[in-house]
Amino acid sequence: MEHVTEPKERYNLRKALVVMERNIKILKETDTHILDESTTKQCRIRVLPLVLEAEDSPAPRFFTPFSPENMPEPTAEYVNREYKIHPSLPSAGWGRSISLFLDCYITKLMLQFQAARYEWSCHQIADYKFGDLYRTFYPRFGTLMIWHVAKFSRPHIKCIMQNDLESDDDSLLRGEVLTVIRIMLGQLKRKIFVNDMVAPVLLFSLNRRHPRVIEAYFDGRELLVRRTKAYDFTYMNADGFKTFAQWFMGNPIGDTSEQAILS
Repeated sequence: MEHVTEPKERYNLRKALVVMERNIKILKETDTHILDESTTKQCRIRVLPLVLEAEDSPAPRFFTPFSPENMPEPTAEYVNREYKIHPSLPSAGWGRSISLFLDCYITKLMLQFQAARYEWSCHQIADYKFGDLYRTFYPRFGTLMIWHVAKFSRPHIKCIMQNDLESDDDSLLRGEVLTVIRIMLGQLKRKIFVNDMVAPVLLFSLNRRHPRVIEAYFDGRELLVRRTKAYDFTYMNADGFKTFAQWFMGNPIGDTSEQAILS
């Protein structure tokens, strides 16, 4: 078996990320689950805006959207599923109801646009060995779906998770940060990525009925978290579902080598 030597700079980057993960984890001891500006700064997390709709916007750095001509709308007829928005649905089920409809929409799109099926692949979540991606008591959070680039040819990951907390545009959730860090650490442990310094994550964070999208990556000094404003899914938000599907099905881009964190 070929011996793989990890560069010292990469080893130091992973260790810094381990320390950050530990610091975020222990916040539960003070019942801190919503990270305000002061907390993110203390934890060396830099929060920046992210916009998915405009071409000249601060769009994701490591991901691109899937934008075919005449992309079908997420109607109940096309998706073959109704989006359940009944007010009696328990809060723990809100994120799952969004995820189920989005998953059905993406599945139909992939059947229609089969070229999009071959860039990404997925396993059972436990098979990734990313560590604990769940909190089973209030405030609960958990990962619902993970996609990796086919044959692990690139370190990019896409993830859908749910949170049993509302979020605002001025804070992050502890569950969001732990999820992206643990996924990054899992990717950076893979020998196949020994020459990659960046393991980008595109996170679809379903925070009750007001989800948002986060692009996260670690530059060795700070965790860069770029997040959209919250989308309103208290109704059948066709534009929101279409935007989420476009970015979930899009391709990985960008330089993930050492040069990426020096630029």
